[in-house]
Amino acid sequence: MGQTQTAPPDISCPAFDLLPDLICMEPVSNTGAMHFNTAWKQQAASLGVPLAFSEWLPLIAPADLVEITRILRDTTPSDQLRSTSFRILNPDGHTRWFLLRLVQRPATSDEHTVRLLILTDIHEQKRHEEALLQKADIRDRMLNVSVDCIKEIAKDGTLVHMNTAGCEALGVDSTSGFGMRWLGLLPPEAHVPGGEALKDAAEGQNAGFMGVSQLPGQPVRHWDNMLTPLLNPDQSVEAILCVSRDVTIQREHEQRIALLLNELNHRSKNMLAIFQALIRRTVPDPTVPFVKVLEERITSIARSQDLLIHGEWTGATVHDVVTSQTAVAGDFPATRLRIEGDPELQFVPDTADRIGLAIYELTTNAIKYGALSNDTGTVTVSWGLHDEEDKPVFRMCWKETGGPTVARPERRGFGSIVIEHNPRSIPGASSSCAHEPDGTVWTFSAPAENVVRCPSRLF
Repeated sequence: MGQTQTAPPDISCPAFDLLPDLICMEPVSNTGAMHFNTAWKQQAASLGVPLAFSEWLPLIAPADLVEITRILRDTTPSDQLRSTSFRILNPDGHTRWFLLRLVQRPATSDEHTVRLLILTDIHEQKRHEEALLQKADIRDRMLNVSVDCIKEIAKDGTLVHMNTAGCEALGVDSTSGFGMRWLGLLPPEAHVPGGEALKDAAEGQNAGFMGVSQLPGQPVRHWDNMLTPLLNPDQSVEAILCVSRDVTIQREHEQRIALLLNELNHRSKNMLAIFQALIRRTVPDPTVPFVKVLEERITSIARSQDLLIHGEWTGATVHDVVTSQTAVAGDFPATRLRIEGDPELQFVPDTADRIGLAIYELTTNAIKYGALSNDTGTVTVSWGLHDEEDKPVFRMCWKETGGPTVARPERRGFGSIVIEHNPRSIPGASSSCAHEPDGTVWTFSAPAENVVRCPSRLF
């Protein structure tokens, strides 16, 4: 007689009906009882298919069916939980994402091997993930089309991500996963300024530094590196954005311009020397006083030009203009020739010329007739920025005290043009020169934006 096969146990579990997941319990063999919870039955009804999961396979997206089939075929009782995500086609023509989790319970002597299938609807989660991936892809493509080297750096200085331009500039494999020390990718001379900028950015401050890079067989490239902290809602630093812009062409242009400016300065000074020589040869008596005065004025122009060239035509500082133009007075002690004002405040180029000539003319007058013509007089040159009607105004003052009694000149010559009229040609400027009994007082004022750089800082 044949052996009687043991019937599968009742594997129904009403508790499964309380869960939102789709749950199926079935014997691995084609015989025996199966259990489907309420959620599973409702899904089968909406799909218009029988309850058995094998009947659902034709509705699974072809790209996912291979993995589903493999898991169903290869899962053994000794396996742990197996899982994969897949899409199933709904009657409306749209697909919906599910997560399949499958595990088999080994059979005992009196029961069949049971397979547990759990389907969890993860469609919204998948849509969110896909949206994030799409945004990340768009971000990467945006970063990669930029010619700037763009990097994300962790607070500890490790490289988190870098765009294509950055990888090419620093010789880093874009598939490396990064994680290396960012400073280690820079040349040794950039480590100190780069480390200081990184420290500032990690503390929440914007920072920057200039650097260079050079790959084997390639020319040196100059970079302007800007580090910006990326802040959390609580204002703590999450990471650091570093944008490095290739300024090699700009640096080369600057070097060429500097060379041309030096050549221009050289030729201009030669021309001034020629003018001086022509004056001496043209005037019957080159020793007459006005020849010396004219030569000194030409020398003053040359000094102003030197200052501008050294400032690369960005303008000279007010302090440098004053000291260069009062140098004709000789070594007067600071108690007699007082220079007071912000040493970093910088004239725009045209202003440096005009004010420089005025200061020179005032100095020569003080030596001849004013406070510097005796042993006790003093000259104070002061300047600064002041707020007038919420607009910064530059003011400058030349004040003489303790000199001989000064009388107003009977006629106004070239000197008055240089001292008063020439500075007034600056837009919005005013200047005056008063010959007080105690000494000459010259004042100049103009809208700061027309005279100096960085006029927003007030003193």
